[in-house]
Amino acid sequence: MEIQDFGEKIGGAKKDLWKERGLSIEDLLDMNDAEKSKLITKDNIWKKTNYQELVEGGLPIRVAYFIKTIRDALPTKPTFLRYSLSQEEIEGRLEDYINFVSDLRNAAMSLSTENEVLNFYDNHISKYIIRKASYSHYVDVIPSVKEFMNNKLLSASHIKNFSQIDREIRKKLFCYTDDEKVLANFGIFVYNKENVEFDKESDGRTFMRLKNGYNIFFLYPEGELSNPSNWRDNTIFILHGRDIIKNNLESIDVAEKFILENYKEKSNNKNTNTKTRKKRFVPKQLENIIRNGENYRNNKDITGEDMTTTFNFKGGEFGNWLSDNDRQQSLNFGYDALLDLSKALSISPTDISLGGKLSIAFGSRGSGSALAHYEPLREVINLTKMKGAGSLAHEWGHALDDIMGKQLGLSGFMTENYRCSGPSSEVIKDVVENMKYKMISGDEITKKQVQEYEKHINKTKNVINSFFPEEHLTKEQLEMKDKLIKDLIDNAEKNNEKFYDYITTGTGIKEIDELSNLRKQTVGRAISKDERINIAHLQEYIFHNKNQIGKPVRVKTDFYKNSIMFDDIYSKTEHGYWQSTIEMFARAFACYVSDKLNNRSDYLCGHADLALGLIPNKDNELELIKAFPEGEERQLINEKIDKLIQFLKEKNILHDNNKMQDINNNLEFDYDY
Repeated sequence: MEIQDFGEKIGGAKKDLWKERGLSIEDLLDMNDAEKSKLITKDNIWKKTNYQELVEGGLPIRVAYFIKTIRDALPTKPTFLRYSLSQEEIEGRLEDYINFVSDLRNAAMSLSTENEVLNFYDNHISKYIIRKASYSHYVDVIPSVKEFMNNKLLSASHIKNFSQIDREIRKKLFCYTDDEKVLANFGIFVYNKENVEFDKESDGRTFMRLKNGYNIFFLYPEGELSNPSNWRDNTIFILHGRDIIKNNLESIDVAEKFILENYKEKSNNKNTNTKTRKKRFVPKQLENIIRNGENYRNNKDITGEDMTTTFNFKGGEFGNWLSDNDRQQSLNFGYDALLDLSKALSISPTDISLGGKLSIAFGSRGSGSALAHYEPLREVINLTKMKGAGSLAHEWGHALDDIMGKQLGLSGFMTENYRCSGPSSEVIKDVVENMKYKMISGDEITKKQVQEYEKHINKTKNVINSFFPEEHLTKEQLEMKDKLIKDLIDNAEKNNEKFYDYITTGTGIKEIDELSNLRKQTVGRAISKDERINIAHLQEYIFHNKNQIGKPVRVKTDFYKNSIMFDDIYSKTEHGYWQSTIEMFARAFACYVSDKLNNRSDYLCGHADLALGLIPNKDNELELIKAFPEGEERQLINEKIDKLIQFLKEKNILHDNNKMQDINNNLEFDYDY
């Protein structure tokens, strides 16, 4: 018998999606509110268009560019004041947006001639327009598209001629071939007496006056090109910028051939991105999945009902291409791993579903390239057949972060929104802060602090000395100046309490005021208020830097620094993926689970310590970096996650384990995949 999906239908799986055809109103029936907010966008309704293919297929380039301007002018997602609308009204506005974008998509993508572009406004846009008065340029729009029809779209759709479109096509090299892009960097002109005149400036320098339509350009040929006798009438010459690179060519075709033969390779080299292309990080698939520990199943094959009963999963599903053998192994591995997880966290197995909200999927929702992922919109973990083995703890960490954040009244993941979580903010903040920062001290740190302190003292002396040219001061006045500078430095701590009053009033710090008076006596002009305030800031820096000497310094953890470096060498869809708080927490959580286990459980956390990479150091030697916590950093982060789990238990969101004795029979075994 085929092993079937279990629990509630999760929905939104890859096998159910509208990715190819574009989103329609019918698809809303299978979406929850979070998905509607996230997925109803222009890109999902009107899929990104390959304009190059349209042009190569025979569509006029002006038409292709017009389609692009219409699509670009549409708002990327529906925007309206949701708080002022009922849920029914919100649903209506979302449907209006889908209808509007779909209508313009269908109208624009059906265009085939330039004449249809010129009539687009009358044929397709005008039905949305309410003209205020026959003599007015201002219009209103029908209520259903009020927030979606903007001035940019009106302007883009109202085309009377193609002059603007032609300019933009040339400027952006829209749908140009590689040869056309090279040729666009050059000017090709006819040489005759109507277009070109030679003349001389007053200093005798030869120049050419080039007429191009209504414009006149001035060129300064050099060498043989500056002699009119070296130019043949009714031939072609080439400009690159204002430089003449070739003349006396027989035709435009010959000129273009010359450019492509001599400059195409250079242009390609110039446009080639020399930056090393980032590669995708893929942990090595586990060859053998080993688990040793308690025999929860008694070697029995697990069913979907077992997953629902034991863990209270909301739903579970399998990819269509998974065989029954694959499905059974996924159930068995997943069941044992999740019971290991509940034991490691000392929580009830039913808490694995995080209040009955979490679902699990095996090979049904991935793209094939991802090992595993968590979908916050559907609150489901997906493991991609056996490639996902080893990532379950990581993805469950994402689920914990997201669903517990919602339980705490946040708008999403705990680690991103803890500042809004009231009393719970401190325990979450401790996890985040210790993942990213640590305090360090020691002789080297103290030495740097002293150097920083001395640097600010020297800067202060240099600034003050710049107000007192030595040739204007007597020996006694120089001694007075040096004494006042010394007093200003020595009294930095005492004057700190006067700092804020001084930067407001510009007076009140004795040493600065006396320095100003001394300058007036010696140079004839006091130090200005802005300059005195600057000296007060320098004195404040001296106080601050002296006060820091010997104190621990807050720096990035190795975990954080290495995660930043991973973003430099490995690609990911989201910018800053590896160093994001959400991803750092999931990796730290997987390590935490691995450390809490008393047994090996590869399916659960076999990838916890596999975020390894090589990067050149300052000596250009390859250095191993690890985008997961280690050593003291790891120990401290584990302690903070311990406190987080305990906090969630105190909030009665998670519960102490009281069912394991009913499941365990304390038999140990190993199994390989």
